[in-house]
Amino acid sequence: MPQPSEINIGDSFERSMIIDASRSVNEENRTVEVSFSSEIEVTRWFGIEVLDHSQGAVRLERINDGGAVLMDHNRSDQVGVVEIASIDSDRVGRATLRFGRGERATEIFNDVVDKIRQKISVNYKIYAYERREGENGQPDTIRVTDWEPTEISIVAVPADSSVGIGRSDELSTNKEAEMPDPVNNQVEQQRSNENNNPQPAPVAPVISNEQVRSDERRRIAEISRAAEAAPWDLSNLRNDAIERGLSIEQFRAAAFEEAANQPAPAAARMSEEMMQRENREYSLVRALNAQMSGDWTDAGFEREMSQQLRSDGGSVVGGGLIVPVSVFSSQRADTTTGAGLIGTQHMANQFIDVLRANTLLGRLGARFLPGLNGNVSMPKKTASATFGWLAEKADATESDVPVGNVTLSGKHVGGIVPLTFELMRQSSPAIEQIVREDMLAGMALSIDLAGFSGTGLNNQPLGILNTAGVQTADIADAANLIPTWDEIVKMEGLLDDANALIGSLAYAFRPTIFSALKTTKKDAGSGRFVVEGSECNGYKAHSSTQMPAGGSLFGNFSDVMIGTWGMVELIPTRNSATGGLDIGCHQMADVAIRNPQSFVKGVAAV
Repeated sequence: MPQPSEINIGDSFERSMIIDASRSVNEENRTVEVSFSSEIEVTRWFGIEVLDHSQGAVRLERINDGGAVLMDHNRSDQVGVVEIASIDSDRVGRATLRFGRGERATEIFNDVVDKIRQKISVNYKIYAYERREGENGQPDTIRVTDWEPTEISIVAVPADSSVGIGRSDELSTNKEAEMPDPVNNQVEQQRSNENNNPQPAPVAPVISNEQVRSDERRRIAEISRAAEAAPWDLSNLRNDAIERGLSIEQFRAAAFEEAANQPAPAAARMSEEMMQRENREYSLVRALNAQMSGDWTDAGFEREMSQQLRSDGGSVVGGGLIVPVSVFSSQRADTTTGAGLIGTQHMANQFIDVLRANTLLGRLGARFLPGLNGNVSMPKKTASATFGWLAEKADATESDVPVGNVTLSGKHVGGIVPLTFELMRQSSPAIEQIVREDMLAGMALSIDLAGFSGTGLNNQPLGILNTAGVQTADIADAANLIPTWDEIVKMEGLLDDANALIGSLAYAFRPTIFSALKTTKKDAGSGRFVVEGSECNGYKAHSSTQMPAGGSLFGNFSDVMIGTWGMVELIPTRNSATGGLDIGCHQMADVAIRNPQSFVKGVAAV
């Protein structure tokens, strides 16, 4: 038998299968659903080849990135494109082929519809394999553990087996082996067993395979639609989820996690590019004065940007000035040249870093999800799978793990920032920064208040302290709610007992509690205090008036999700008493708690 060294890594091979046009052709969309690979054994010159279809064995990135549908593996004769390819749970490779509308593509598609052309062939490369020696003179079995489909062809006749194995990418020299249809092959095997074995081995009925196919098509379609609806590119995540067999819930969870690391949405990127292209600094003061007076003579650049952002759907209230969030993360240069002030680079994702730094929740480790579009729902597991010790041949208990959902939906948050008459007449970079920081501080305070104490009523988010499922620790000092050292440690134990002692762990206190704990001794003899510096019980400790009176909280703050939608809308009104402007700041935002059991709050002991 040939030795492993005779199979060159990177060689191209082909297999063919039959198209069942009666159940897989959509004439309106010009698509054909085909099975292009399975784990059926195929005899090759080097032995019996088996293509492994387990997770991670098949590289689908290339074929899912606009893979070609060819005629007879001719690169100059493309008639369509691979819309999507996947390895299904029944370990069969399937793909949806979409044909073009040109004369040649239409001719081939009509032949497929009319069942004149009924065979497809996949070209693939081998990157790794395992060899098992045959017994009693039987051929060796080669299990291909790493392979990549490169294109799918409509073929009239499979290539002659005498052509030989190609040693390069030239498809015309590849050897093709015809592969039985996996469903029909099961039926034939069942018939054979019935004729030769009085107790045939059970095989899956054809109807179950059809159900598997239907479920798989639905799964792929749902994942694809979810990926297309996202404001950022999720093509790689989509392909990985389809290849690994992830459910739509698992895909949404992965997309939700990835959102925090995504670049700015298209509207924000546009505003950045406009500022860089014009080599100008966006002036909030100039824009607000023009919005109030109606005279945009000196603020044409700001007006153009606001109009463009509004057309991209950035309006929250309507009628106001639309401002790119990146403005709040930038600083103007403090030097001048002959050309005047030169604007620094504006990056919308830096706005999130600045907002995070200005919120206590951000400093505690909450996750910010910028540039959201529509409601975002992610699943969460509400119980664990069942495992246990089993007797010989005993069946394992099937787990029915319940799954809940955490949803972020845009809620209108707004506030008023007063600017004096004198301040609005200034145009220095320092004044610009003061205006920006005042608005940023207002947004940060609103987010913190909602994140800690939001009631969930009157369009408020539901904060940590009011979320059902958050654990509680009794505080014996019912009057002042100042926890003892033992009660502080108990909060840690409750989290650990819930398997939630992970992530961005920290304590948050009302300032009166925080200061009291700095003078509360741990015990009678150590001379140590419950809070020392900025630590409590070995974890970060922070204080905020956003916490309610007597509030104490410990938990994993990375389970706090803060989402923001669209741009910031500013509506200035004249303050007749001061002569200045009262700036209404409006944005869409929301806060959600992913796992309530990740938090413990102190409550008065009954």
